[in-house]
Amino acid sequence: MYLSLIFFCFMTALSHNIPQMERNAGGCVTLPCKYNRSAVEGADGTLDIEWTVKNVTDPLIWLSGGKVFKNVPRLSPRISFMAHNSTTGDASVRIISLTQEDSGLYHCKVRKGAYSNLIHVNVTVLDMFDPAVVVENITEIQKNVGESVILPCGYNQSAAEGAEGNVDIEWSIRKETNFTETLICQSTVCKRNPGMSPRISLVSDNDTNGNASMTIVSLATADSGLYLCTVWKGCHILHQNTVNVMVLGGKAPPVALLLLYVFITLAVCIVLITLLFLGYCHFRKIRKTNCMKLSYGVNDTKQLLQLYEDN
Repeated sequence: MYLSLIFFCFMTALSHNIPQMERNAGGCVTLPCKYNRSAVEGADGTLDIEWTVKNVTDPLIWLSGGKVFKNVPRLSPRISFMAHNSTTGDASVRIISLTQEDSGLYHCKVRKGAYSNLIHVNVTVLDMFDPAVVVENITEIQKNVGESVILPCGYNQSAAEGAEGNVDIEWSIRKETNFTETLICQSTVCKRNPGMSPRISLVSDNDTNGNASMTIVSLATADSGLYLCTVWKGCHILHQNTVNVMVLGGKAPPVALLLLYVFITLAVCIVLITLLFLGYCHFRKIRKTNCMKLSYGVNDTKQLLQLYEDN
C-alpha cells in the first residue's frame, strides 16, 4: 500500500514537471528536446535520437548513424527534426497540420554510449474551427479568380511584450472536406502545398509590429475556405480570428483569356476567308454571264450581216 502511494506521488510530481502544450487543429507544434552537447561528444558509440508517443508501439521518428527514419504513416509526412545537424544539442521535432489524434504524451530519448537523456512533452490538440469559436471573430471576404487578397490579423503589441517566449504567427485553412492544413507555421510558409505555398506570404516581415495579416495572390476557386490566424507568445494565445474566403469564377485567369482571344481571332479569320471566297465565286459567275451575253451579241451581229450580204 505504501509503495503504491509512493509511486502515485512520484507520478503526480513527474506529471507536474512535464511541459503542457496546447495547439490548434490544423496548426503546428515544436516539441522541445535538448541534450548536453559536450557529454555527447565525449561519449563512445553513435548518437541515437528517438521520439515515441504513448499508446503507439513504433517510434514516430528517429535518428541513427546520421540517418533519419520514420515509421508511422499517419505522421511521417508531417513530422521532422528542427535541426539539420545532429550535433547541435537540439533534438526537437516539429509536427504540422495537427489533428486531434496527435494529442498525447511524447517521449524524446537521446542515447550515445553511457550518456542517456529522456524528456516528456504532453500535447493537447484543440478543434479551434468549432462553430461556437469561429462565429465570435470572423471576417467574410469575396474575391474573383486571379485577384489578390489580404486576410486581416492583428494582435496587441503590449501584451506580446509582457509575455515570455517568441511571437509565432500561424495560419491554417479548413476546406469543405474538413481537411485542415497548415499554411504558415512559426511565421514561416510551409512548403507542403506546391499549388498554394508560392502564392502566400505574411504582409509584414517584422513579427513585433502587431500585424500578422497574410496575402494570397492569383486566387483560384480551390482557395475558398475558412482560414484561421493564431498568434502565440510561448504557450499563450495573444490573438485569434477567422476569415471566410469565397473565390468566385467571375474573372477569367490570364491563360483562359488568351485562349479566348485566340479562338475569336481564328473565328474572324475564317469568316473573312469565307466572305472572300464567296465574293470571288460571285465575281466569276457575273463575269461568265457577261461573256456569254457578249458572245450572243456578236453572233447576232454576224447573222444580220450575213443576211444583208445575201440580199
